[in-house]
Amino acid sequence: MERDFRYLRDKYSDAGAREVFEKICVQLMQSKYKDAYPVAVSQGDGGIDIFVGDYSQVIDVYQCKFFIDGIRIAQQSQIRESFNRAISSDKFKLQNWYLCVPCVLNINEHTWWWSWKKKMEEKHKKNIKILDGSFLIGELKKYDLYNTTFDNETIQLLNQVLISLEETKRYYQEKIYDIDDTSLLEYEDCIFIKKLESARISDNDTCKKEFFNAEIAKSSIESKGNSEDIIMYSQLKTKIQSVWHTQYRQYNDDFDGNTLLSKTYERIEDLDTTTLKASDDITLVAKKGILHQLSDECKVGWLKDYEEKLERFLEKGESVDE
Repeated sequence: MERDFRYLRDKYSDAGAREVFEKICVQLMQSKYKDAYPVAVSQGDGGIDIFVGDYSQVIDVYQCKFFIDGIRIAQQSQIRESFNRAISSDKFKLQNWYLCVPCVLNINEHTWWWSWKKKMEEKHKKNIKILDGSFLIGELKKYDLYNTTFDNETIQLLNQVLISLEETKRYYQEKIYDIDDTSLLEYEDCIFIKKLESARISDNDTCKKEFFNAEIAKSSIESKGNSEDIIMYSQLKTKIQSVWHTQYRQYNDDFDGNTLLSKTYERIEDLDTTTLKASDDITLVAKKGILHQLSDECKVGWLKDYEEKLERFLEKGESVDE
């Protein structure tokens, strides 16, 4: 039977497992960064388990949560509380906030996480990332900590752990594109949705799924920290913006954006395996989602003078009359 990080709880009990998991995260971060430091638990610690950087300047904060059974309502509340403590602390300046967990999220948990993450990033202008069990074990291997962090019994189990986590992650990746209830994504107040509505584009559910997939792809690339992949993603966004701009010059309607969106989609489909060829993590669906990421950043739109039209739409709450 394949086992996962539950062996920590089996061996050390809940309290002991939390402590061991945090120590593993500390050792990993100190191997990755020369200026990584643990913080002893105390009242007013600002929700920091580990920080990276100059404490007198700006720091990255790592919060370690031994959520072995996933992220449900109670765990969601703890995540919000930990982040709020960090973002509101007057003792340090937060740059990035990371959540370390030993599990791999299921589709419902991913849906909640990405919705909450986006809201907090837009509100506070901070980067928020999750480092799951699969990622953490991969990093332990990468930094040669895999065979030294744990005891002999653990070493024998970790190969099974990695296989189990990767299988779970593959299952998630296969299912991630099939989101039946898009209302769970909570994108209704996002700029890219408002632009679609102002341009009389009604099939927003498909656009939400595409945007969600692009967010997953972006976070996956950023979490791995490979500079070449990060540059590749940035260049892909620039290419997709250029594809849109060519169509925009031909189809910049005053009132209806359906033709412009459809034609841009068609060009992305045509160029998927040539000009827009990218890593396997970035599917055709994600590439269409990048278009909506650009829209959310107000770099593309679906109507002539789309920024002005959006402002009028937000003021009136309805599309601009012909």
